[in-house]
Amino acid sequence: MPHPFPAPRPALVLALLALAGCASPPAPPPPDDDALPRWRRAFEALETQGAAHDLHQTESADAPPPDYPPETVARFTALVAPFSLGPGETLRPPRLRGPETPFPDHHPLRQIAALRTNLARAALAAGDRPRALALVDANLAQARSTLREQFGLIPLIHAQGVWQSALDGVHALAADPGLTPAEARALLTELEGDAGLASLALNRALRGEYEDVYRVVVERMPATDDPDLLLSAVSMLGMDTPEPLPPGEPGLGLTDHPLLDVPATLAAYEADLAPYLAALARETRLPRGLYASTTAVTLDGYRRELGAFFAYACDELPPGPLHLARARADLLGTTNPGGKLLAVLLTPSWEPLLASALRREAQRAALCGLLAWRIHGAPADWPALVAAGVLKIPPADPFAEPAAPLRHELGKHPRVWSVHLDARDDGGIPVEGNVGQPDDLVWLLHPAPALAKIAE
Repeated sequence: MPHPFPAPRPALVLALLALAGCASPPAPPPPDDDALPRWRRAFEALETQGAAHDLHQTESADAPPPDYPPETVARFTALVAPFSLGPGETLRPPRLRGPETPFPDHHPLRQIAALRTNLARAALAAGDRPRALALVDANLAQARSTLREQFGLIPLIHAQGVWQSALDGVHALAADPGLTPAEARALLTELEGDAGLASLALNRALRGEYEDVYRVVVERMPATDDPDLLLSAVSMLGMDTPEPLPPGEPGLGLTDHPLLDVPATLAAYEADLAPYLAALARETRLPRGLYASTTAVTLDGYRRELGAFFAYACDELPPGPLHLARARADLLGTTNPGGKLLAVLLTPSWEPLLASALRREAQRAALCGLLAWRIHGAPADWPALVAAGVLKIPPADPFAEPAAPLRHELGKHPRVWSVHLDARDDGGIPVEGNVGQPDDLVWLLHPAPALAKIAE
């Protein structure tokens, strides 16, 4: 998912494309508890599977179960066999070292999870529930490990894909008529143990984006009195040697005005992160409106302060000496212009990124409710299930405003739903697989027969 910032000079795009596949510097030896080096030795076999899109399409419990012939089941089973976690083992992807760091592990990790979920759904269709339970449990362990170990926004997005697949497998089990109360209880205990996982993962992702991307870019910027040389470095995020303007090309000219205050730039970014980290420490819920009242205000102020210099930096300033003079004047009138420009270009829109992780948290909470119904023997409201000792607490909706449990329907089409982005209860009308940005996020106790009927 790209950062949502205005397009700086075209050299940035070309540099990113050229450097995206660069090899990372040598990493230190992994700790003994890291299973990822062992897993990597089996990644090559996954590259022969060209149907990743189809695998993802059939993960959802709302979709018909995959109709795999025996030879496909055998092939997929052999592919996932090497990817196990022993006692105390984890998966620790290497930390980023700037925005050009490649992500060679993330696609295979997502593909492993998709293969397991589809094998689990195929096993359920064949009546082999123990096999399905083992596959789903392995996926939950993989998701838990990757979410706890990732560090940065792009790693979080990839880890969320693994979590989504694992939760889809749990949903398929929750909908299986043969699931026993004891099996449902074991799954519920696992999910309840992951109650703080989304907040932990988001905390690590936000701090990782600061430490491993933003800080790296800011500290790479050259100490210079040439604004155009600094803009060249900004356009390449410091990933290559900046280039001065060609001789004779009009520019902003040299200046003794300080262009980049590195400590102040980093301190401002840390101050921007602080309220998000505090909100995540308080509760696992979308801090609705926080971006608009903090980060957006700060960045809008920076844009206004930078004025014509910002337009010049983004290649949006009309040509001519008058506009160039305005850009220079606004540059000279801004304290730490380079730092404020970097903040505007590199600070993500935090709220959509938080919401992306919290929709998986909503699914975790919803599945706790569906599994509680299976343990109880019938759908029941949350207070009754807490009173009966089935649930520890009512499953919370991370999108509710004010804080509230997930909604549910106990009648003809039992289902659980979150109010999602608009914080409004739209009746829990399902969209298959919760694809896109539906009004409500809905999970059905009996997906296959109920989906079309509810939507009518």
